Amino acid sequence: MNLTSAVRATFGLCALALALAALGDFEMHGRLVYFPLPVLASVIAIVIVYVLHALMTTREHNQRLGKRSQELTALAQKLEASLASAATINQRLQESELRYKGLVDAQGDAIFRRDGLSRLTYANDAFFRLFGVTPQQAIGRPFAPELHHDSRAPVFGSFAGADTGRSRVKYDQHLRTAYGWRWIAWEDYAIRNAQGQLVEVQSVGRDITERKALEDALGKERDKAEAASRAKSGFLATMSHEIRTPMNGVLGMSRLLLETDLRPEQRTYVDAIRSSGENLLALIGDILDFSKIESGTVTMEEDEIETRHFIESVVELLSPRAHAKDIEIGAFVAPNVPDAIRADIVRLRQVLTNLIGNAVKFTEKGGVRLDVRLNDGAARRFLRFEVRDTGVGVPASKREQIFEEFVQADSSHARRYGGSGLGLAISKRLVEAMGGQIGVEPAPGGGSIFWFTLPSIVVRPASARETLADLRVAVVTRNVVLRECLTEQIRAAGGTVVPFSEEGEMDAVLIDAGADTEPDPPRKPDLDTPAIVLVTPAARNRLGDLKSMGFAGYLVKPVRQASLVERISLRTEFHVPSAEELRRDHGTAQPPLLSDDAGGARCILLAEDNPINALLTRELLKRRGYRVQEVTSGDAAVQAMQAGRFDLVLTDLHMPGLDGVEATKAIRAHEKATGRPRTPIVAITADTLDSGRQACQDAGMDGFLTKPVDPAELDKMFSELFPDETPAQTRAA
Repeated sequence: MNLTSAVRATFGLCALALALAALGDFEMHGRLVYFPLPVLASVIAIVIVYVLHALMTTREHNQRLGKRSQELTALAQKLEASLASAATINQRLQESELRYKGLVDAQGDAIFRRDGLSRLTYANDAFFRLFGVTPQQAIGRPFAPELHHDSRAPVFGSFAGADTGRSRVKYDQHLRTAYGWRWIAWEDYAIRNAQGQLVEVQSVGRDITERKALEDALGKERDKAEAASRAKSGFLATMSHEIRTPMNGVLGMSRLLLETDLRPEQRTYVDAIRSSGENLLALIGDILDFSKIESGTVTMEEDEIETRHFIESVVELLSPRAHAKDIEIGAFVAPNVPDAIRADIVRLRQVLTNLIGNAVKFTEKGGVRLDVRLNDGAARRFLRFEVRDTGVGVPASKREQIFEEFVQADSSHARRYGGSGLGLAISKRLVEAMGGQIGVEPAPGGGSIFWFTLPSIVVRPASARETLADLRVAVVTRNVVLRECLTEQIRAAGGTVVPFSEEGEMDAVLIDAGADTEPDPPRKPDLDTPAIVLVTPAARNRLGDLKSMGFAGYLVKPVRQASLVERISLRTEFHVPSAEELRRDHGTAQPPLLSDDAGGARCILLAEDNPINALLTRELLKRRGYRVQEVTSGDAAVQAMQAGRFDLVLTDLHMPGLDGVEATKAIRAHEKATGRPRTPIVAITADTLDSGRQACQDAGMDGFLTKPVDPAELDKMFSELFPDETPAQTRAA
C-alpha cells in the first residue's frame, strides 16, 4: 500500500515537472522546441487520467470516511445509551443495596458473616449494638463471644456443620453482650462456591432470654403441677379411705342386722339405712371417679369379655331397680356381635351402669332397653351400644351440654330427680379413653337414646347358636318395651312372632306376669298351646301357683336369649325352686358354717386399726367358720407372722406404723429369708385408686377387696384362693 502511494507521487511529480518544462519551453521560444506536441499531449492526457483517478480515489476515500464517521456516530450514540442504562442500573443497585441494608440493619436479630478463619466480613447494626462494637473494631477480625461459665451450649463457630455436611446448624448460647448475660439462639448457614467449597458462614442470632425465662417458669410451674397432682392423688386415696371406711361400717352392719331376727318395722328402718348408704356410696364413687379422671390417674386395661354374658349380667344387676318402679328392662345382642371382645371390663361396666341407671331413674312408665350391634365404620368395625328409654327425655337445648360436668337435664330447685350430674361426664371421658364416641338423641315416641361406640377388638367371632326356625311364638304383655325386646330376640333366633290367636296357630306363647312381686298375667294359659310365664326374681316364690294355673314353664326377667330359645324349644321342665334356692337367689341365705371342730378351721390374721371395720370383718369370717386373730398395726402383723402360722392374711392398707404395703414387703422378705411357705395376703381397703392396686400387686399381695366388703366378693375370694374347698369343708392345710 505504501509502495503504490510512492509510485503515484513520483509519477505525479514527473508529470508536473514535464508540464512545467513544456510551459517554460513555450514561453521562451513561443512554441514547443524541446517537447513535441504528441509527447506533450500524451503527458497531458496522462496527467488528466492521473488527476481523474486521484479525484475518484479521493471521492471513494471521502465516502468511506463519511460512512465510518456515521458508524462512529451511531456507536457513540449506543455507547452513550449504554452508559445511561448502566448509570440507571447502578443507581437502582445502590437503591436496592441501601434498601436491603436498611432491612438487615433494622432487624432485631444479629446478622453477620465470617470467613474460614472466623474473621468478620459483614455485620448488621443489630450485631454491633448487641455486642457493643463498631465496624472498624470488628470487621476483618475473628469473632468469638464470651460464654457463661454455666453454659452447656456448643462452642461458637460450628461453621454450619462443615464437619457433618449439614447446611444449617441451630444451637442456643448463654453469652455476654452489651446488655449483660443473654440467651442467643444461633442459626448458621454455609455459603459455598460452585465447587462446593466453604466460602463464608452467615449467622443469625435472636435474643431468646425472655423465652428461656418463660420456659424456666413453666418448668417450675410444671413441677408444681406434678407435685399438686401427686398430692391430689394422695388426697383422693386418703379421702377414699376415710370416707369409705365409715361407710363400710354402716353398710356392713346393716347387712348383719338384716340377717338377724327383726320386727317388720325394724327391717324397714335397717333397709332404709342400707339403701341410703348405698346411694351415698354411689355419689362418693362418682366424685372420686371424676377426680381420678381429672388427675389423669385412670388407665385402661385390656380384658377378654364374654360379650353376651357380660351384657345380660349388667342388665340383670339393674333389674331390681327397674322392677321396683314397675317398669321393664331388657337387652338384645345382635347375632353378628362377636362372642368375645377385648376391652376394659371394669370401665365398660361402669359406663353401661351409668347409662342404664340414668335411664331407669328418669323413666316412670314403659321401660329401658339395651341394644348391642356390630357396625362397619369408614376405617374399622365397631360395637354400638344403645340405651333406649321411655322416660322424660332430654330437651334439645341440653343435648350438647348433658355430658359436661355437673350438668343435669333439669337443674331447677323443683327438680324431681337427684344426682351429682357427674355420671354422664365420667361416661364420656371413659368412652373417649377407650377410643369411642358417645351421644344422645330423641327416641321415637318419646324418651331418649343414649349411645356410644367402641372399637371392635374381636377375640372370638360370633358362633352358630340354637335357633327357633319354623317356630311361631306369640307375646302377650302389657309393656311395649318388653314386647319389642322379646320380638327382637325371637326373630334373631329365626322364629316368627305372631299375634295371639284363640285358634292355637302358635307353637308357644309368652305371657308376662308384670313387674310386681305378685304375678298378674293378663290372661290364663291355653292348654292347647305351651304357655311360658315371665316373672321377676322377686315373684319366684309364686311359681307353684303359676304352675297350677297351667303354665308349661317360666322365664325370669330380664330374659336371657339362650334361656328363651331353650325354654321355647321345650328342652327343660317347669322346676319350682325350693325355699333354700330362693333365699340363695335373693342373697339372703345364711353362709354355711364349718364343723364345730374349730381347731380344724383355717386361721386368718386380720390387720385392721378401725374397731368397727374389724368387728364387721371378724363377724363375716366367724359366720363362715374361720378362726380370726386380730392386730391393729402393720408392725404387729409382721410380728404375728414371724411368731406363728396363718392360712391367710387380711390387711388394711392405711395403718399406724407400717402400712399394709410395707408390712407385706416385710412378711415376704421374712418368708424368703427363712424358707417358709408363701402365705396368701389380701388387702381390704377403702383405697379405690389404681395406684393402690398396683402397689399391692408390686408388694406381693394375692388379692384386693374394696370396702365396704361385699359378702359375695369375700366368698369369691376364698373360692379363688382355696378352689378345692367350700366354706363348709375348709380345713387347715
